[in-house]
Amino acid sequence: MIVTLAGHVDHGKTTLVRQLTGVDTDRLAEERRRGLTIDIGFAYLEENDVTLGFVDVPGHHRFIHNMVAGVASMQFALLVIAADDGPMPQSREHLQILQLIGVQAGLIALTKCDRVGPERLAAAKAEIAKLVDGSFLQGAPVVETSSETGVGINALKQMLLDAARGYGAEENDKPFRMAIDRAFTLRGSGLVVTGTVHSGSISNDQEVFLFPGGSRGRVRSLHAQNKAAKSAVVGDRTALNLTGLEGAAISRGQWLSAVPQDGHRCLVLEMTVLEDFPRPVRHWTPVHVYHATTHSTGRLALLEGNRLEPGAKALVEIVADEPLLAKHGDRLVIRDQGLDRTLGGGTLVDNRKTRGRRRDPERLAALSAYAQADPQSCLHALLDIGPVRLGDFAAVWDLSEDQLRILVENANVEQHGGEALTTELWNKWRQTLLVECEARHRDDPALQGLQENEFDRDVPPRFRSDLLNTLVADDRLEQQAGRFRPKQHKVVLAPEEEQLFKRLEPLLDQPQPPSVGDIGKAMGIALPLLQRGIKSLASKKVVVQINDKRVYLPGQVQPLVDIAEALSQQGPFTARQFRDAAEIGRNVAIDILEYFDAKGFTRRNGDHRTVVGTAERALPAD
Repeated sequence: MIVTLAGHVDHGKTTLVRQLTGVDTDRLAEERRRGLTIDIGFAYLEENDVTLGFVDVPGHHRFIHNMVAGVASMQFALLVIAADDGPMPQSREHLQILQLIGVQAGLIALTKCDRVGPERLAAAKAEIAKLVDGSFLQGAPVVETSSETGVGINALKQMLLDAARGYGAEENDKPFRMAIDRAFTLRGSGLVVTGTVHSGSISNDQEVFLFPGGSRGRVRSLHAQNKAAKSAVVGDRTALNLTGLEGAAISRGQWLSAVPQDGHRCLVLEMTVLEDFPRPVRHWTPVHVYHATTHSTGRLALLEGNRLEPGAKALVEIVADEPLLAKHGDRLVIRDQGLDRTLGGGTLVDNRKTRGRRRDPERLAALSAYAQADPQSCLHALLDIGPVRLGDFAAVWDLSEDQLRILVENANVEQHGGEALTTELWNKWRQTLLVECEARHRDDPALQGLQENEFDRDVPPRFRSDLLNTLVADDRLEQQAGRFRPKQHKVVLAPEEEQLFKRLEPLLDQPQPPSVGDIGKAMGIALPLLQRGIKSLASKKVVVQINDKRVYLPGQVQPLVDIAEALSQQGPFTARQFRDAAEIGRNVAIDILEYFDAKGFTRRNGDHRTVVGTAERALPAD
């Protein structure tokens, strides 16, 4: 179990660790000269097969950034308060930071008890009870100690050992991530980095990647809780002996991960403003952002309103100046740049770059869904809003392909183009398109069909094609030339189309009708005007447009189809054979056969053709 000591400067944290472990965690010469902890220090105690790791953090407010670097949510807190002083400013701030980071269990050590009388001791305990009221330490044991006389040291040690027996190693199925707090070189071993495992697990010979930069290394050996081990899991204080990264510049604030990682500058938090913060938090406030051992400056963007009152809880967006390797569920601490004090903190909800307007209602609804505690609940909440982009969803929750597939299968949803949506919404949109198509064709009998982009705007365009195709497959709609219409819809000619067809029909009612040019001359109609009219009639299937020069009645095409099928039964046939059998001109025969080829009714191979499709391909459907 890892124990994080917290408390005001000069309240005896380092001395208490030395009494418990025999190790002086003030390793820097400057710390020893000044009698002041500046950086985080580490010590271990092993007794009765139980290992305790102690993280001694600085108590002075000038080194609060180092204090934050030493804390992780899975640690056990030991809040140290001197009996003569009682709770002091950093006592409160450290407790607040422990709470914001998500530490959930701990003890309180009341130090320097030999320096005060019974009345002051009772007063200190009352002050402590008031300090921890409403926090995770409310009701926690307060152990009276003295590093000078040794009073309470063994009792405190035993209570910590007992607590450690209930702390099992935590495992999760996320990719490995470890926040680096130290890096150094050991003679005979090479590069060693230390830190706390934040997700996943790490084993000997496993490949790792440095963030930022992406440099690749390999774990040669590792220690967990100060002992040689084959693997380490979430919460373990870990030392990794690495190869392949010897030339890389490694320092506190960097990360090791199992896969290459990109950082994130836009971070949405479910944030709580501390109740004792002295002023409202305003939009675009400059802040310091602390995530594990990493620090960045940035801005705090409010997603609703222009101010947050002390004690308020809301979704906010942090726009960091440096990318952070923060994932869903990670805890961040936010400090005010101007006041140099902790403003608040919270849990990461989303780490994607903002798309569109920051305060778009649809985006805010999705962010509220991402605030759910687990991916299954989140997915259901998102599906209630609308379609879910599965790639984005998996990226936010750090899910593998198999994990995502199982979640989606259990949700019983429709999937299309990398998105998931409920069956109810899918069927609603299907019905919307069907009803609109039927209504518009009923209101306008001359309508030839609707293209995808002509349908209801309430159905997103990216889904219309799949929806309309399912309606065609179910015989609810029919589709031709990119237009959709009801299955039983009969096209009615417009008056001008009816008039043109009456004049055309006698000229076309023969095995070899005149060319379109000759028809135009005979009817006294300009060729472009006639071609537009013929194209409109062909779209309504009352004529068959062979090409720009030739047009037929459907009844005159049928005999030509029959001739081609009869010839093909005897084997591949030539254009000459088709011409002679149909008793039409050579050029006309070639035009007809090329039309058949284009429709997929016949297939050309050199000078020969074979029927390969059904007659319906060459004839307009009813």
